[in-house]
Amino acid sequence: MNETILVNRSDFSDIHIVHQPETDLADGCVRVEIGPFALTANNITYMAVGDLIGYWKFFDPMAYGVDMPDMGRMPVWGYGKVIESKCSGVDVGTQIYGFFPIAKRIDLKPIKLTPLGFQDGVDHRLDLHAIYNSYTFTQADPSFSPELELLQPILRPLFTTSFLIDDFFADHDFFGAEQIIIISASSKTALGTAYCLQQRKGVKLIGLTSDKNIEFVESTGFYDEVVSYDDIACLETSAKTALIDMAGNGEINGRLYKRFGADIVYNCMVGKSHWQGDSPPKIEAGAPPSMFFAPDQAKKRIEEWGGAEFGKRMGARWLPFCESAKSWLDVEVFTGHADLLAAYHILLDGQTSPDKGQLFTL
Repeated sequence: MNETILVNRSDFSDIHIVHQPETDLADGCVRVEIGPFALTANNITYMAVGDLIGYWKFFDPMAYGVDMPDMGRMPVWGYGKVIESKCSGVDVGTQIYGFFPIAKRIDLKPIKLTPLGFQDGVDHRLDLHAIYNSYTFTQADPSFSPELELLQPILRPLFTTSFLIDDFFADHDFFGAEQIIIISASSKTALGTAYCLQQRKGVKLIGLTSDKNIEFVESTGFYDEVVSYDDIACLETSAKTALIDMAGNGEINGRLYKRFGADIVYNCMVGKSHWQGDSPPKIEAGAPPSMFFAPDQAKKRIEEWGGAEFGKRMGARWLPFCESAKSWLDVEVFTGHADLLAAYHILLDGQTSPDKGQLFTL
Protein backbone atom coordinates (compact mmCIF):
# COMPACT_ATOMS: atom_id res chain seq x y z
CA MET A 1 0.00 0.00 0.00
CA ASN A 2 1.40 3.38 -1.02
CA GLU A 3 0.82 6.47 1.09
CA THR A 4 0.82 10.00 -0.27
CA ILE A 5 0.06 13.42 1.18
CA LEU A 6 -2.13 15.88 -0.71
CA VAL A 7 -2.46 19.62 -0.15
CA ASN A 8 -5.46 21.78 -0.96
CA ARG A 9 -4.17 24.06 -3.70
CA SER A 10 -6.16 27.04 -2.39
CA ASP A 11 -5.59 26.40 1.34
CA PHE A 12 -2.17 24.93 2.14
CA SER A 13 -3.18 24.14 5.72
CA ASP A 14 -5.73 21.60 4.46
CA ILE A 15 -3.95 18.22 4.23
CA HIS A 16 -5.23 14.81 3.15
CA ILE A 17 -3.46 11.46 3.57
CA VAL A 18 -4.35 9.02 0.80
CA HIS A 19 -3.59 5.29 0.69
CA GLN A 20 -3.48 3.50 -2.65
CA PRO A 21 -3.01 -0.18 -3.50
CA GLU A 22 0.05 -0.74 -5.66
CA THR A 23 -0.30 -2.17 -9.13
CA ASP A 24 2.20 -4.27 -11.06
CA LEU A 25 5.23 -2.32 -12.23
CA ALA A 26 5.04 -1.50 -15.95
CA ASP A 27 7.74 -2.57 -18.38
CA GLY A 28 10.55 -0.02 -18.71
CA CYS A 29 9.83 1.46 -15.29
CA VAL A 30 11.41 1.45 -11.83
CA ARG A 31 9.71 1.57 -8.44
CA VAL A 32 11.43 3.96 -6.05
CA GLU A 33 11.16 4.16 -2.28
CA ILE A 34 11.28 7.87 -1.43
CA GLY A 35 13.41 9.37 1.31
CA PRO A 36 14.87 10.98 3.11
CA PHE A 37 13.63 14.24 1.61
CA ALA A 38 13.94 17.81 2.86
CA LEU A 39 11.23 20.24 3.85
CA THR A 40 12.14 23.95 3.59
CA ALA A 41 10.49 27.30 2.86
CA ASN A 42 11.35 26.63 -0.78
CA ASN A 43 8.59 24.01 -0.85
CA ILE A 44 6.04 26.63 0.20
CA THR A 45 7.17 28.76 -2.74
CA TYR A 46 6.62 25.81 -5.09
CA MET A 47 2.99 25.74 -4.00
CA ALA A 48 2.48 29.51 -3.95
CA VAL A 49 3.59 29.79 -7.60
CA GLY A 50 2.46 26.28 -8.50
CA ASP A 51 -0.08 27.36 -11.10
CA LEU A 52 2.04 30.21 -12.48
CA ILE A 53 5.19 28.13 -13.07
CA GLY A 54 3.72 24.64 -13.18
CA TYR A 55 5.01 22.92 -10.05
CA TRP A 56 1.62 21.31 -9.41
CA LYS A 57 1.90 19.47 -12.75
CA PHE A 58 4.90 17.29 -11.84
CA PHE A 59 3.00 14.97 -9.52
CA ASP A 60 -0.61 15.82 -10.36
CA PRO A 61 -2.70 13.35 -8.28
CA MET A 62 -5.05 12.83 -11.24
CA ALA A 63 -2.13 11.45 -13.29
CA TYR A 64 -1.45 8.91 -10.53
CA GLY A 65 -5.01 7.67 -10.12
CA VAL A 66 -6.28 9.99 -7.36
CA ASP A 67 -9.51 11.72 -8.40
CA MET A 68 -9.22 14.85 -6.25
CA PRO A 69 -8.93 17.79 -8.68
CA ASP A 70 -8.70 20.49 -6.00
CA MET A 71 -5.69 18.83 -4.39
CA GLY A 72 -2.03 18.76 -5.35
CA ARG A 73 1.20 17.13 -4.25
CA MET A 74 3.88 19.50 -3.00
CA PRO A 75 7.21 18.55 -4.61
CA VAL A 76 10.30 18.01 -2.47
CA TRP A 77 13.97 17.29 -3.13
CA GLY A 78 15.51 14.16 -1.72
CA TYR A 79 16.83 10.66 -2.18
CA GLY A 80 15.15 7.59 -3.55
CA LYS A 81 16.14 3.92 -3.66
CA VAL A 82 15.16 1.62 -6.52
CA ILE A 83 13.32 -1.34 -4.97
CA GLU A 84 12.02 -2.92 -8.19
CA SER A 85 13.22 -2.52 -11.76
CA LYS A 86 11.96 -3.43 -15.20
CA CYS A 87 14.40 -1.04 -16.84
CA SER A 88 17.72 -2.26 -18.20
CA GLY A 89 20.54 -0.10 -16.84
CA VAL A 90 18.86 0.85 -13.54
CA ASP A 91 19.46 -1.85 -10.95
CA VAL A 92 17.61 -2.60 -7.75
CA GLY A 93 19.42 -0.90 -4.87
CA THR A 94 20.48 2.15 -6.90
CA GLN A 95 20.26 5.41 -4.96
CA ILE A 96 19.01 8.44 -6.89
CA TYR A 97 18.52 12.09 -6.06
CA GLY A 98 15.88 14.40 -7.48
CA PHE A 99 12.36 15.83 -7.36
CA PHE A 100 9.70 13.70 -5.63
CA PRO A 101 6.18 13.94 -4.24
CA ILE A 102 5.65 13.41 -0.53
CA ALA A 103 4.85 9.71 -0.70
CA LYS A 104 6.26 6.35 0.28
CA ARG A 105 6.94 5.24 -3.28
CA ILE A 106 6.69 6.33 -6.90
CA ASP A 107 7.08 4.61 -10.26
CA LEU A 108 9.40 6.36 -12.72
CA LYS A 109 10.02 5.63 -16.40
CA PRO A 110 13.73 6.25 -17.09
CA ILE A 111 14.55 7.82 -20.47
CA LYS A 112 17.70 9.54 -21.76
CA LEU A 113 19.69 7.16 -19.58
CA THR A 114 23.37 8.08 -19.04
CA PRO A 115 26.07 6.93 -16.59
CA LEU A 116 25.05 9.90 -14.40
CA GLY A 117 21.27 9.40 -14.31
CA PHE A 118 18.05 9.68 -16.29
CA GLN A 119 14.89 11.68 -16.86
CA ASP A 120 11.37 10.55 -16.00
CA GLY A 121 9.51 9.79 -19.20
CA VAL A 122 5.95 9.33 -17.93
CA ASP A 123 3.56 11.03 -20.34
CA HIS A 124 2.43 13.98 -18.22
CA ARG A 125 6.02 15.02 -17.38
CA LEU A 126 7.54 14.93 -20.87
CA ASP A 127 6.94 18.62 -21.57
CA LEU A 128 7.99 19.84 -18.11
CA HIS A 129 11.34 21.45 -17.33
CA ALA A 130 14.24 18.98 -17.49
CA ILE A 131 15.95 20.33 -14.36
CA TYR A 132 13.00 19.17 -12.26
CA ASN A 133 12.59 16.02 -14.29
CA SER A 134 16.13 14.64 -13.91
CA TYR A 135 17.41 12.03 -11.45
CA THR A 136 21.05 11.62 -10.52
CA PHE A 137 22.81 8.37 -9.59
CA THR A 138 24.44 9.57 -6.39
CA GLN A 139 27.35 7.13 -6.60
CA ALA A 140 28.28 8.53 -10.04
CA ASP A 141 28.22 12.21 -9.03
CA PRO A 142 31.41 13.45 -7.30
CA SER A 143 29.52 16.29 -5.60
CA PHE A 144 27.61 13.73 -3.49
CA SER A 145 30.01 13.21 -0.62
CA PRO A 146 29.08 10.60 2.03
CA GLU A 147 30.23 13.09 4.67
CA LEU A 148 27.59 15.54 3.46
CA GLU A 149 24.80 13.03 2.88
CA LEU A 150 22.37 14.63 5.32
CA LEU A 151 23.10 18.17 4.19
CA GLN A 152 22.67 17.51 0.49
CA PRO A 153 18.85 17.19 0.23
CA ILE A 154 18.39 20.29 2.37
CA LEU A 155 20.94 22.61 0.82
CA ARG A 156 21.66 21.39 -2.71
CA PRO A 157 18.51 22.65 -4.51
CA LEU A 158 18.56 25.88 -2.52
CA PHE A 159 22.23 26.50 -3.18
CA THR A 160 21.77 25.86 -6.88
CA THR A 161 19.31 28.76 -6.87
CA SER A 162 21.75 30.83 -4.78
CA PHE A 163 24.60 30.17 -7.22
CA LEU A 164 22.40 31.17 -10.15
CA ILE A 165 21.18 34.38 -8.46
CA ASP A 166 24.79 35.37 -7.81
CA ASP A 167 25.71 34.58 -11.42
CA PHE A 168 22.68 36.49 -12.73
CA PHE A 169 23.61 39.60 -10.75
CA ALA A 170 27.26 39.43 -11.76
CA ASP A 171 26.19 38.90 -15.39
CA HIS A 172 24.31 42.22 -15.19
CA ASP A 173 27.03 44.09 -13.27
CA PHE A 174 24.75 44.09 -10.21
CA PHE A 175 22.34 46.35 -12.13
CA GLY A 176 24.47 49.28 -11.01
CA ALA A 177 23.75 48.63 -7.34
CA GLU A 178 26.17 49.75 -4.66
CA GLN A 179 24.39 47.67 -2.03
CA ILE A 180 22.16 44.61 -2.10
CA ILE A 181 19.48 44.02 0.53
CA ILE A 182 18.48 40.38 0.95
CA ILE A 183 15.02 39.99 2.45
CA SER A 184 14.48 36.99 4.75
CA ALA A 185 18.23 36.84 5.27
CA SER A 186 18.08 33.79 7.55
CA SER A 187 16.59 31.53 4.87
CA LYS A 188 18.94 28.92 3.48
CA THR A 189 18.65 30.25 -0.07
CA ALA A 190 19.47 33.73 1.22
CA LEU A 191 22.50 32.44 3.11
CA GLY A 192 23.79 30.66 0.02
CA THR A 193 23.26 33.78 -2.09
CA ALA A 194 25.08 35.98 0.42
CA TYR A 195 27.89 33.43 0.62
CA CYS A 196 28.39 33.57 -3.17
CA LEU A 197 28.04 37.34 -3.49
CA GLN A 198 30.48 37.83 -0.63
CA GLN A 199 33.20 36.12 -2.67
CA ARG A 200 32.90 38.75 -5.41
CA LYS A 201 33.27 41.86 -3.23
CA GLY A 202 32.36 45.20 -4.77
CA VAL A 203 28.87 45.59 -3.27
CA LYS A 204 27.70 45.94 0.30
CA LEU A 205 25.48 43.07 1.48
CA ILE A 206 22.70 43.83 3.95
CA GLY A 207 20.66 41.04 5.47
CA LEU A 208 17.10 41.94 6.48
CA THR A 209 15.55 39.61 9.05
CA SER A 210 13.38 39.40 12.16
CA ASP A 211 14.65 40.45 15.58
CA LYS A 212 14.79 36.85 16.78
CA ASN A 213 17.09 35.80 13.92
CA ILE A 214 19.58 38.67 13.96
CA GLU A 215 22.12 36.91 16.17
CA PHE A 216 22.03 33.76 14.03
CA VAL A 217 22.40 35.65 10.74
CA GLU A 218 25.29 37.71 12.11
CA SER A 219 27.03 34.54 13.31
CA THR A 220 27.33 33.20 9.74
CA GLY A 221 29.54 36.13 8.73
CA PHE A 222 27.97 36.22 5.25
CA TYR A 223 26.61 39.79 5.44
CA ASP A 224 28.33 43.14 5.89
CA GLU A 225 25.38 44.33 7.95
CA VAL A 226 22.29 42.67 9.46
CA VAL A 227 19.19 44.78 10.08
CA SER A 228 15.83 44.03 11.68
CA TYR A 229 12.60 44.54 9.75
CA ASP A 230 11.71 47.00 12.50
CA ASP A 231 14.70 49.17 11.57
CA ILE A 232 14.08 49.62 7.84
CA ALA A 233 13.58 53.34 8.42
CA CYS A 234 17.18 53.55 9.67
CA LEU A 235 18.74 52.12 6.50
CA GLU A 236 21.14 54.39 4.61
CA THR A 237 19.40 55.74 1.49
CA SER A 238 22.25 57.40 -0.41
CA ALA A 239 23.28 54.27 -2.36
CA LYS A 240 21.86 52.61 -5.46
CA THR A 241 20.11 49.54 -4.06
CA ALA A 242 19.05 46.14 -5.36
CA LEU A 243 16.65 43.87 -3.50
CA ILE A 244 16.68 40.08 -3.44
CA ASP A 245 13.37 38.96 -1.97
CA MET A 246 13.14 35.41 -0.60
CA ALA A 247 9.77 35.84 1.14
CA GLY A 248 7.38 37.84 -1.05
CA ASN A 249 6.13 39.95 1.85
CA GLY A 250 4.26 42.86 0.25
CA GLU A 251 4.28 44.97 3.42
CA ILE A 252 8.09 44.74 3.80
CA ASN A 253 8.55 45.49 0.10
CA GLY A 254 6.30 48.51 0.42
CA ARG A 255 8.36 49.91 3.27
CA LEU A 256 11.57 49.42 1.28
CA TYR A 257 10.12 51.23 -1.75
CA LYS A 258 9.00 54.05 0.51
CA ARG A 259 12.51 54.26 1.99
CA PHE A 260 14.60 53.96 -1.20
CA GLY A 261 12.25 55.03 -4.01
CA ALA A 262 14.08 55.66 -7.29
CA ASP A 263 17.33 54.30 -5.84
CA ILE A 264 15.94 50.75 -6.13
CA VAL A 265 17.61 49.64 -9.35
CA TYR A 266 16.38 46.02 -9.32
CA ASN A 267 14.03 43.88 -7.24
CA CYS A 268 14.67 40.17 -7.72
CA MET A 269 11.69 38.09 -6.57
CA VAL A 270 12.92 34.61 -5.64
CA GLY A 271 10.59 33.10 -3.04
CA LYS A 272 7.01 33.27 -1.78
CA SER A 273 7.22 31.71 1.67
CA HIS A 274 4.98 34.57 2.82
CA TRP A 275 2.18 32.89 0.92
CA GLN A 276 -1.02 34.23 2.43
CA GLY A 277 -1.94 36.81 -0.16
CA ASP A 278 -0.20 40.06 0.78
CA SER A 279 -1.07 43.02 -1.40
CA PRO A 280 1.72 43.87 -3.85
CA PRO A 281 3.95 46.79 -2.84
CA LYS A 282 2.89 50.30 -3.76
CA ILE A 283 5.53 51.57 -6.19
CA GLU A 284 5.76 55.27 -6.95
CA ALA A 285 9.44 55.15 -7.95
CA GLY A 286 12.10 52.50 -8.40
CA ALA A 287 12.38 49.29 -10.41
CA PRO A 288 9.34 46.98 -10.07
CA PRO A 289 9.66 43.38 -8.79
CA SER A 290 10.91 40.92 -11.39
CA MET A 291 10.45 37.15 -10.97
CA PHE A 292 13.64 35.07 -10.97
CA PHE A 293 13.34 31.61 -12.50
CA ALA A 294 16.54 29.71 -11.77
CA PRO A 295 16.18 27.12 -14.58
CA ASP A 296 16.32 29.89 -17.20
CA GLN A 297 19.68 31.12 -15.91
CA ALA A 298 20.92 27.54 -15.62
CA LYS A 299 19.92 26.81 -19.22
CA LYS A 300 21.72 29.95 -20.41
CA ARG A 301 24.94 29.06 -18.62
CA ILE A 302 24.91 25.39 -19.58
CA GLU A 303 24.53 26.42 -23.24
CA GLU A 304 27.42 28.89 -22.87
CA TRP A 305 29.76 26.90 -20.63
CA GLY A 306 28.71 23.31 -21.22
CA GLY A 307 27.36 21.01 -18.54
CA ALA A 308 30.76 19.92 -17.22
CA GLU A 309 32.02 23.48 -16.77
CA PHE A 310 28.75 24.52 -15.15
CA GLY A 311 29.09 21.66 -12.65
CA LYS A 312 32.74 22.54 -12.00
CA ARG A 313 32.00 26.18 -11.29
CA MET A 314 29.07 25.44 -9.03
CA GLY A 315 31.02 22.72 -7.22
CA ALA A 316 33.77 25.21 -6.44
CA ARG A 317 31.23 27.15 -4.36
CA TRP A 318 28.98 24.29 -3.27
CA LEU A 319 31.40 22.09 -1.34
CA PRO A 320 32.93 24.96 0.70
CA PHE A 321 29.42 26.23 1.48
CA CYS A 322 28.47 22.78 2.79
CA GLU A 323 31.58 22.76 4.95
CA SER A 324 30.55 26.11 6.42
CA ALA A 325 27.05 24.75 7.10
CA LYS A 326 28.46 22.20 9.52
CA SER A 327 28.96 25.07 11.97
CA TRP A 328 25.52 26.68 11.67
CA LEU A 329 23.06 23.96 10.65
CA ASP A 330 21.82 21.02 12.73
CA VAL A 331 20.01 18.30 10.80
CA GLU A 332 17.07 16.42 12.32
CA VAL A 333 15.79 13.17 10.79
CA PHE A 334 12.19 11.95 11.19
CA THR A 335 10.11 8.97 10.09
CA GLY A 336 6.33 8.83 9.66
CA HIS A 337 3.68 11.32 8.63
CA ALA A 338 2.88 12.60 12.14
CA ASP A 339 6.28 14.31 12.55
CA LEU A 340 6.16 15.50 8.96
CA LEU A 341 2.76 17.16 9.34
CA ALA A 342 3.76 18.81 12.61
CA ALA A 343 6.89 20.25 10.97
CA TYR A 344 4.92 21.27 7.88
CA HIS A 345 2.45 23.38 9.85
CA ILE A 346 5.29 25.06 11.74
CA LEU A 347 6.94 25.83 8.40
CA LEU A 348 3.66 27.11 6.96
CA ASP A 349 3.41 29.57 9.85
CA GLY A 350 6.97 30.77 9.24
CA GLN A 351 8.19 29.59 12.62
CA THR A 352 10.99 27.20 11.61
CA SER A 353 14.33 27.87 13.28
CA PRO A 354 16.97 28.91 10.71
CA ASP A 355 19.69 26.79 12.32
CA LYS A 356 17.69 23.58 11.78
CA GLY A 357 17.39 21.37 8.73
CA GLN A 358 14.81 18.62 8.60
CA LEU A 359 14.70 15.34 6.67
CA PHE A 360 11.71 13.01 6.44
CA THR A 361 10.73 9.55 5.27
CA LEU A 362 7.14 8.35 5.34
